[in-house]
Amino acid sequence: MLESASSPKLLLVSTGVVLRPGFIYGKRKVDGFEIPLDVIGEPLERLLLAVENFTKPLSSLPASDLLLAPPVSVDDVAYAVINAVMDDDFFGVFTIEQIKEAAAKVRT
Repeated sequence: MLESASSPKLLLVSTGVVLRPGFIYGKRKVDGFEIPLDVIGEPLERLLLAVENFTKPLSSLPASDLLLAPPVSVDDVAYAVINAVMDDDFFGVFTIEQIKEAAAKVRT
């Protein structure tokens, strides 16, 4: 059975954006207290990016994408959303690397 062009699935593929970051770090307020998630997230991101060549072979293991995915800055996610709103060519499901690339386009 063919789906019509107005089907939600087809609309998402051609116009929608799904961002798939893992752990998002930045400042977070909970009950008036600020939790600095960037204190953990930023060094962890740098560490995982530095050892990426060593961890690539582990990518075939189950759940390795959850454990070895580098954290993403809340600013990178926000810039990727801005890019999605401004750029008509920006659609589909985006991985962590693609989120960072989209954020870099907006920053420059």
